[in-house]
Amino acid sequence: MTLLYNAVLFTGTDFIVPGALYFEKDTIVAVGGSEDLFSLYSEKASEKMDLDGKLLMPGMICLHGHFYGMFSRGMSLKGGNPSNFKEILEQLWWRLDKALQPEDVKYSALVCLLQAIKCGTTTIVDHHASPNSIKGSLDEIASATLESQVRAVLCYEVTDRNGEEGALEGIKENIRFIKKCLIDEPNPLLGATFGLHAAFTCCDETLTKCRDAMLELPKEVQKMTGFHIHVGEDTTDLKVSMEKYGIKTVERLKKFGILGENSLLGHCVDVDKEELQIIKDTNSNIVHNPQSNMNNAVGLPDVLTAIDMGIDVGLGTDGITLDMFAESKVTYFAHKLYKKDPRVMGGETLKMLIEGNSKIASKFLSKKVGSLEPGAFADCIIVDYDPPTDLNKGNFPWHVQFGVTAGDVRSTICGGKWLMKDRKILTLNEKEIMKRARELSVGVWDRF
Repeated sequence: MTLLYNAVLFTGTDFIVPGALYFEKDTIVAVGGSEDLFSLYSEKASEKMDLDGKLLMPGMICLHGHFYGMFSRGMSLKGGNPSNFKEILEQLWWRLDKALQPEDVKYSALVCLLQAIKCGTTTIVDHHASPNSIKGSLDEIASATLESQVRAVLCYEVTDRNGEEGALEGIKENIRFIKKCLIDEPNPLLGATFGLHAAFTCCDETLTKCRDAMLELPKEVQKMTGFHIHVGEDTTDLKVSMEKYGIKTVERLKKFGILGENSLLGHCVDVDKEELQIIKDTNSNIVHNPQSNMNNAVGLPDVLTAIDMGIDVGLGTDGITLDMFAESKVTYFAHKLYKKDPRVMGGETLKMLIEGNSKIASKFLSKKVGSLEPGAFADCIIVDYDPPTDLNKGNFPWHVQFGVTAGDVRSTICGGKWLMKDRKILTLNEKEIMKRARELSVGVWDRF
């Protein structure tokens, strides 16, 4: 039973100054004015902390990531520098994922989870691939997330690029983990989706098998999961779809029942207005990953049009980082440059980062995340940000873009547990994890 008071409290939608938050176990009980909550809960609380005007806000959410990409840091590529997105996949990611063994999978996650805690990211929606270590791979990641106490929604990416057997194993791993996570061994820190790599690496037969496997799950389970797939990350997706199947990427996904209110569509760079309308009509969700799009030189999606159409759009990182403050800054600046218009991307950045991510991620978990309100998970961060000017609801987005950084995060709480307190990580042994990761990286690079 914890009472945090005397804070500049941002709930996700409103400001309360001075504000307070009271939670019991993993759930928020009350949010309100500091004086009121102190009088109501100070005697009941076993832990009380005066935040002395520090910023108290929801834990960050990364809506699309790839833990497995961690071992690529500093890696030299074979065959020269890739000149386009397809070559990046072939020369980097589709070689790296094949080099991963079970322990590599776990430690790639642990390293990323360390960064997440430091950056105040308390929920991560991950999209995994390890073609030579498929079976049980999601258990390795789940084990890491439970050690860290960070919340995670996991899946395995199904693809045809490793043959029919590999695709079937991917389907089995998704279904096995969904059943384990949502039926047999439910844990409030874990959620599950059904992963697919992309439409251009999945034939019609594979898409049919994925859809059928999902439909065989109990109805109540289907409501708590959905498909997680890259869509239109560059022109390859559309080109393959038109040449092989005669229809656009999003049309093809709709045809095979991949779209829906719980479907996560990563990127959507190369989709047109007609496809956006299909996404809207099916209530599917778009995840924007601007740093990745810039790194791969594929362009940027028209997320402003998507938002105007009423499509739910959130922010992810595609494995680049777990620092959502950095991702939001890139989002803010990149679209101004891309459109050559300083007026674009104002409050929409925070709308994606906070409101969009909260609404979308909460679909896969037993309680709401990304919002400080009664009944939601007690996932919050204490940020040591002393604003040089007035800070209020109206100008908060610009304080985030030009002021707040992940380095300002002093403490991270997830499910009512302190994961980091005054910059000291409490749930993981950082030194031992980094040492073992460096040892494992030698083998990964050799197999690469």
